[in-house]
Amino acid sequence: MIVPFLLFWILIFIGRDELGLKGAAISIAIWLALLLGCSLTGLSPYIFVAMQALIDIVLLIIIFGKDIRIR
Repeated sequence: MIVPFLLFWILIFIGRDELGLKGAAISIAIWLALLLGCSLTGLSPYIFVAMQALIDIVLLIIIFGKDIRIR
């Protein structure tokens, strides 16, 4: 459960030039909304981890380009 969490903050740091201040702030706001939403509604923490992994995938695509080769 720690890998998506660490990857999110690493990607925010690495992609600060690509995202800009506004993009980083929006990503962090979405992450905080997911965290608060999952904790206040009593959903399983695994749902938060799954949603966070999706955010990480989107950040990877935004930061490293739109054409990622998967072999």
